[in-house]
Amino acid sequence: MLGVIVVGVGLVATRSDSGQQALRDWVEARVAGSMHGRLHIGRISGSWLTGVTIDSLELRDDQDSLFVATGPIRLEYDPRDLIDRRLHFRRLDILRPVVVLRQHEDWTWNFKRMFSYSGPRQGNGPERGFGDYVVIDSTHIRDADFRVTIPWHPDDSLHGARRDSAIRVNVARRDHEVRRTSEGYVQHYRWTQAYAAVPHMRIADPDSAGRLFVIDTLHATETMPPFVWRNVRGTVRLQGDSVWMKVPHFDLPGSTGRAEGKVTWGSDLPVRYAVRVWGDSVSLKDVAWVYPTLPTTGGGTMILDIRNERNLHQLDYAISAMDVRTTKSHLTGSITFETGGQVLAVHDVRMRADPVDWDLLRQLNGKPFPADWQGRITGTVTARGGPLNHFMVDAADVTFADAHVPGAISKLRGHGELDILLPAFTAFHRFTALVDHLELRTISTIYPNFPRIGGYVTGSAVLDSSWLDVRASSAQLAHFDGPGEPSRATGGGRITYGEKYMTYDLDLVAAPLSLTTLARSYPMMPLRGTFSGPVRVKGIPPDLTVTADLTGAGGHLVYAGKVDADSIGGYAATGSGTFDAINAASLFDLAKPVTRLAGAFDVDMRGDLLSTLTGPLAVRLQRSEVDGVRVAGGTGRVRFEHGLLHVDTLDVDGDPGRLRARGTLGLTRTAGGDSLVLALDVDSLAGLRRYLVQAAPAGAVQHADTIRGSLAFRGALRGWLDSLDVRGALDGRGLVLNSQGVRRVHGGLAVRSVKGHTTGSVDLRGDSIVAGGLSVASASLAAEVLDRGRARFAAGATTGDG
Repeated sequence: MLGVIVVGVGLVATRSDSGQQALRDWVEARVAGSMHGRLHIGRISGSWLTGVTIDSLELRDDQDSLFVATGPIRLEYDPRDLIDRRLHFRRLDILRPVVVLRQHEDWTWNFKRMFSYSGPRQGNGPERGFGDYVVIDSTHIRDADFRVTIPWHPDDSLHGARRDSAIRVNVARRDHEVRRTSEGYVQHYRWTQAYAAVPHMRIADPDSAGRLFVIDTLHATETMPPFVWRNVRGTVRLQGDSVWMKVPHFDLPGSTGRAEGKVTWGSDLPVRYAVRVWGDSVSLKDVAWVYPTLPTTGGGTMILDIRNERNLHQLDYAISAMDVRTTKSHLTGSITFETGGQVLAVHDVRMRADPVDWDLLRQLNGKPFPADWQGRITGTVTARGGPLNHFMVDAADVTFADAHVPGAISKLRGHGELDILLPAFTAFHRFTALVDHLELRTISTIYPNFPRIGGYVTGSAVLDSSWLDVRASSAQLAHFDGPGEPSRATGGGRITYGEKYMTYDLDLVAAPLSLTTLARSYPMMPLRGTFSGPVRVKGIPPDLTVTADLTGAGGHLVYAGKVDADSIGGYAATGSGTFDAINAASLFDLAKPVTRLAGAFDVDMRGDLLSTLTGPLAVRLQRSEVDGVRVAGGTGRVRFEHGLLHVDTLDVDGDPGRLRARGTLGLTRTAGGDSLVLALDVDSLAGLRRYLVQAAPAGAVQHADTIRGSLAFRGALRGWLDSLDVRGALDGRGLVLNSQGVRRVHGGLAVRSVKGHTTGSVDLRGDSIVAGGLSVASASLAAEVLDRGRARFAAGATTGDG
């Protein structure tokens, strides 16, 4: 077109207004005959021999849509080139050009519809025609606006409501300019505010293929991808529907690098990209558009490949050789972002966190997490990836150093599918979590209402659903807290996050449950040992419904009821249960007594220390055995009241006799207390045989022993557990042990025990005593315990003769 204009200029030998108008009319007529559309040329000035200035130019297609519009154009040339039919311009200056390349719904381009151009003119001889050779040696383009518009269609697999939804989503997107036109939906690509200094431009040359542009300086703002290019230099070759570029240097506002690649269009297909960018120094602010919550501070180095070979309708931004520091974090590795779909997809992830700070995760989330996680994560993640709502992790191996609890280190691994479209609502899809070491101090610090369990957990589980409502299955967990046997459990259940409390619905099998380990977290719990069996837990920590059926060396325990495992306000239990074959020595970690207790209990107690315990405890004892002594049964009803133990009823029947108690006893020194009244009635000494008769040596003949008589004790306990006073009276009648006997024995005792140190006195008197064939009318014994290992004794007897 420019060649036709120049030839027209050469036909006018005047610079008058009428001559210029005649020139414009002639050129417009010549061009109109070879195009579908219309051309407008503004005022022309200057000498036609060396160059001209055109103050404006506009071309529109047959639908009156803009193709080209410019401000002033300045052309300089050598007239000898025109004589040789060569359009060789020494200089071209264009101000404010607007170029619109539009691909119609039938995939034809607007400029091809406007001009029936099929390559250089094929003459009848060697003579060259205008347009066969077009070269510009120095071009300056200022304030340019370039737009490419191509048809856009939703994915062919979408129909009905899903197709309508995809259209709405893409029209609303800010990173892709999709608009509706009379021909259907189109997508716009824009380059604005452009400046270009091009020292050499080859538009046409019979001796060379394609068009060549050597760029010395280029500045432009690109809409998709949204880059602000500065100081771009390189070469661009355009051939057919493809453009090749080699850019040894470019700048973005905070980045610098180089690039090369190819962009192809046509063939009734979307634009195809194969561009590689080496980011020698990359600012995250320049690439934060890839994902709305990417950080805008920091940067590093990387290689970026822009391509859409995976899906022609979607662009891949493949980052490799990445070494980036941002938000107190350091990331290395590779990752691919796929844009243009309904959901952002991420592929081919091979990342190392060295470390990743939770501040970065909060930034990616776009808002604070429900819980105040603080600290640093180190480790690696390998993932084939996919759409963020179906993101496949092949292997994750990370270590978390908790900033809340110095020294609290957790080590986690996992693989499976995640939904991380909204990180704050991350969901698991059959995700296998492997826990090498999970610090429970971290969990209880971040979630204050989590049960105050110390130590750490190891094991594995398969997770489903949102991390705010996790469903776990195939769990195999172990709880360690200090030396000794850990607790182990299998099973599964559901854990739901709440603003104040977690909600649990767990169905586990303890194998075993270590009460010794658990007691390190709950010191008030007196039980010890290991138990195995099913445990069901449902509810929130202050109101858990618990059922358990546990068997171990300490016996068999069954419990059903409520448990308050929240430390705020004290722990509590309200429920009932049964026990069988309970060995107190094992259950309470004592040297003795060995027992086999059976019965049932009801409990409604609250508190975390002896001084804060409140509520009743009722025990119904069935046939049992205590240190070899058989017990027929009994009942006990007690109440705890802030350091006091109120014994409403204690009544136990056994082979020796009956024990009854009633009253109040202090559990702590500050609680004080009244007294616990005791009544012990031994109907027959035979029930205490094992304490009165020495067992025969192995192999010796065991003779039957004569044991009979009764004993009665009435007394009281005063004080508190670590400082008790025992006072009472003893009365025995008809006591016989083989050939020795006493008609009656009576007396009293007053003993005090302070933290295991016993002092006090015993005063006994017996009547009608027979011992070793000697008859004694009466005898007395007085003993006074002075301190540990030292006592004073006094004894006397009166025979029949005085």
